Amino acid sequence: MNIKILALAVMLAFAGTAPAQDLPPLRFHGPAGTQQSASASFGEIALILFPVNPVLLIENEKFYVGITKEISLGAYPYGRVAAEYSLIFRDTRLNHLRFSYNYDFALEARDLGAVLLSVGGGYFTDFSKEGYFPQVSFGLLFPVFENVAANPYLKLRHTFMTDSNESDISDLSLGFGLYIGL
Repeated sequence: MNIKILALAVMLAFAGTAPAQDLPPLRFHGPAGTQQSASASFGEIALILFPVNPVLLIENEKFYVGITKEISLGAYPYGRVAAEYSLIFRDTRLNHLRFSYNYDFALEARDLGAVLLSVGGGYFTDFSKEGYFPQVSFGLLFPVFENVAANPYLKLRHTFMTDSNESDISDLSLGFGLYIGL
């Protein structure tokens, strides 16, 4: 786990020193203070290199690993809705699907992006059981194209199952989301 945090820190450290590519200026409508015109960025590279993200979860007192991908649509500062699919590496109930609403707080906005704290909640299903979850994430927002940004994040959530006979799920994911501003 520590190696993933170290790798993210190294990538983010080099992101600020990465040279701009020879592309026309791009527009991004995000939190106040973020640069409204930027060349191709670290976020564009991140979307290509990290199409899926790792997810670690505990269910029924067992530890599982999987991969996940989230796509969200939002209109800052009103929040965003997201859909997330996860593939869990185990014998049964491999698929997780989540829909959520998240509210982003821009903790700091700079020329190349913003630091975000997001709180939200949503609906979970693995197609045999369902539940509801609160979640919190800490991340960054890097402009990629007009109204599109990469969102590297660390997310923590706990899913409460609607059937009391089913075990709740706690999970942690680290990765990149795709943020589409409306």
